[in-house]
Order: sequence, then structure tokens, then C-alpha cells
Amino acid sequence: MNSFIPCVDFAGFGLDIEDTSQADPSSVQKIADQLYSAFTNVGFVYLKNYGISPDELEKVLEVSRQFFTLPEDIKRKSERAENGNSGYVCQGRESFNRERPPDLRESYNITPCERSKLVFPQDLPEFEAVITEYYNRCHKLAMRVLHVIAIALKIDSPDFFEKQHKYINCGANLTTLRTLYYPPVQDPNAVLPKQIRCGEHSDYGSITLLWQDACGGLEVMNNKGEYQSVPPLNDAVLINIGDLMQRWTSDKLLSAVSCCSCLLHC
Repeated sequence: MNSFIPCVDFAGFGLDIEDTSQADPSSVQKIADQLYSAFTNVGFVYLKNYGISPDELEKVLEVSRQFFTLPEDIKRKSERAENGNSGYVCQGRESFNRERPPDLRESYNITPCERSKLVFPQDLPEFEAVITEYYNRCHKLAMRVLHVIAIALKIDSPDFFEKQHKYINCGANLTTLRTLYYPPVQDPNAVLPKQIRCGEHSDYGSITLLWQDACGGLEVMNNKGEYQSVPPLNDAVLINIGDLMQRWTSDKLLSAVSCCSCLLHC
């Protein structure tokens, strides 16, 4: 793998360990030290052996492909409301960098706290079960990562960040699972000047869990201000720090800027 993003083995605190009180303290501290180094120098890290199987991920990718290849009028039945976050977001509706034209992508947002606005595609009944289960698995993994970050920062209460996220999935917390689709560019001449797949941005939350398919496309700004390709790594998830966590830690942990500029489709 040719990447400037470090890779950390999370087996010592992954989801395969049901009772975290039984985790080996020295192994957890080693993970914490490695995450601290990655997040203070780069802001991104690959995690391997984190406890979510490739089969679980493939189910999400497959049901997402099925949805995004539906006719546009069918997809728009599940369109995100103007005053909500959940639902289908068509191409051209979002622009992560306002100095560029709208991003060339589609997405589907699942924000469980929006009880009355939470929508799922009725033409794809298995979508809800697969996505909801994956959201719950991601929630568990995120809590494990936040726990280790607290240890890395030498916070007296290792569950400090977990407590700050206690309303995920049940209260006023907009934690969202987004499945993204970058459709083929049918007419390159129709692409506007400076238009790309996903504009340059930093994430605004605490942490982000990011999976790529085999196509990849992610680019992350390094400490020289240059964008570098971050290829997908088999059976690994990318974790990155968001703006909130950078602010929370007085700029110790870095919220890196990323984008996706490649217009090719694989």
C-alpha cells in the first residue's frame, strides 16, 4: 500500500471483544498511542481488525448499488425534506466547497433521531434492515474509537467522549450514516468549470468512519498543503477527526481537508 495514512491494528479493542473490561490494557494503550500519533500528524488513520466483517460491508454496498441504479423518479420518492437531513439527495443539490459548482454525486442519509422525517425507499424493502443494522454496528465501533481517543489524551474518565455522544440514535444528535454514489459522467462536455465529485472540505463532527469501494477516489491534504490519493485498503476502515474534535482538543487532533476530484468511473 502506498499511502501517507498510518494503519493501526484495532484487534485489541475491536467489536470481536464483547466485554471491553477483558481487553488487555497494554494492547489498548499501544492502540491509543498509535491513534494519537496518526491524529496529531495526519488526522486520518486506517483501522484493521476492527470487528465488522467484509460480508456486512458488502451487503451495504450491494443494497446501495441497487438503490442508486433505480430510475430517478423512483429514487425521488424518498427525497430528503427541505427541513430535514434524512433521505435521498440528488446530484446537484449539495456543494461541499461553495467556490465550486455543485458536487457530481448522489447520497442517501440515515439520521435516526429524525423520527418523523426518517424515510426509506419503499421500492427496495431490504434497504431499511441492512442500513439500520450497519448504522448500529458503526455506532458501536465509533464508541470504541472514542474510548481509545480519551485514553490517548490521558483524560481521567476514558468514557468522557462516549458520554458526550449518549444521544446517538435516541435523542437530539444528528449522527448520520451516508451512503454515496458517484455516477458515470455521460457527457464530459457537460461538466462545469471547476466542478468535481466532492468539493474540498473538513468534516464538522467529532469523528467520521469512512469505507471506500474498490474504485477509491479519496484525496486528503497533507501537512504541506498538497492533496494525496488515499487508496482503499482491503478490510480496513478509515477514521478521521472532525472540526468539533479538533476544537474540543484545542487543536491537538487535526481535522484534515479532503475531496474527490477524479471524474472517471470504474
